[in-house]
Amino acid sequence: MRRRVGQIRPWRRGAASAALALLASLLPLAAPAAQAQGSCLEIVLLEKGGRLALRASDGKTALTVTSERSVNAIAKEFLKVYEALDGKQGPDARFDARLELLSVELLGPLRPALREAACVVFEINPRFLHFALDLLPVDGEPLFLVKPTAFALSRPSPTAIEGPAVGGPLRGLIVRDPETDPENGAGEAQRLFPASDLLHIEQADPRMFAHADYDFLLISAYGSVTPSWGSAPADEDDVIELGERDMEADALDGSRFKLVYLDSSQLGISESFIASARRNGVRHFLAPLINNEAGNSSTLMIRYFFGGLSQGRSPMDALFQARRGIHQEFQGKAGRTERLYYAYPFRLYLL
Repeated sequence: MRRRVGQIRPWRRGAASAALALLASLLPLAAPAAQAQGSCLEIVLLEKGGRLALRASDGKTALTVTSERSVNAIAKEFLKVYEALDGKQGPDARFDARLELLSVELLGPLRPALREAACVVFEINPRFLHFALDLLPVDGEPLFLVKPTAFALSRPSPTAIEGPAVGGPLRGLIVRDPETDPENGAGEAQRLFPASDLLHIEQADPRMFAHADYDFLLISAYGSVTPSWGSAPADEDDVIELGERDMEADALDGSRFKLVYLDSSQLGISESFIASARRNGVRHFLAPLINNEAGNSSTLMIRYFFGGLSQGRSPMDALFQARRGIHQEFQGKAGRTERLYYAYPFRLYLL
C-alpha cells in the first residue's frame, strides 16, 4: 500500500519495478561504513552567477565547487531523478548516468573531504528541497549509506549536529492511522517511550497540536503535498489527513515539540511544514521525500529510528543506522535497488 499524495500520480507497481531495476546499475550494495575520524562536513549550496556553487567546510579548511551547468539545468536533472524515484515517470535510459554525472560535477572535488568526514550536512534553500544529494554515489556507493547525512535551511548549531542525544525518558505524542501503519510501528514507538500518548487517527484533531507540550511528535497518516519544485512560493495546501480532518502546517503553531517525525508521503519536501516546524522551535524534522510504503519498510524505520533514540543516539546517527539496518534487513529478500528504495525515503532536517 502506498501513501496518497496531491498532484502526484499514484505509484504504479510496474513503474516501481522499472525504477528499481534501473537503479541497480548505478548503486551497488553498500559495504559496511568505516568508522569516520574527521569532523562533520558542512556543504552550503549557493546560486552564484546563474550556476550552483557548493561551499564545503570541515571547520579547518574550505573548498568551493561551481557546477559546469546552470543551476536551472541542475534543478531539472534532480527533478528527473525525483520523478523516477517516486514512480511518476519511468526512468529513462540516462537515469543511472544522470546520477553519476551529478555526483562527478557536484561532489567530485569534495570526495577526499567526504571520505574523511564523520557526517555530512547540506545547507540548502527551499528551491533545492528535491535535490537528492545524499543519494549521489561516492566511490560507487550512495552517500546516505556510508555517512550520516542531514539537511538544513541555515547553518545548524553544533548541538543540532552532534547531539545531545535525544534518548532517555522522553514523552511523545503519537498518532496512528491503521491504513498507513498496518503493522503498528507507532505502538512500538510508544513501548520504547512508555510515557508517550498514543492516539488512533479518529481521536486526533488538528487543534490539539497548538499548545502540545511533548518532547516529540510522531504521526503516521496520509499526506497530501503539492511540490513547487522551487519555482513558486510554498504551497499552503499541504496537509496531513487526520481521518475526516486535515492538518495544515500552521497546526504546529505554539507547540513545544523538539523532534517531529511525519510518516506521510512527500512531507519531506513540504516547504510549509518545514517552515512551520522551524519557527516553532523544532530542532529535528524527519519525513519522507517520496511516496513511502505503508507498513513493511516504514515500520522498520520507526522501529530502528526510535530504537536508536531510546539507546541515546543522536537523531542523525539514529537515522543513519536505521537506513543501514533496513538496507541489510532486505538483503537476500529483495534486489539491491529495492533495498535502496526501502531505506532511502526519510530525510532529516536540522532546524
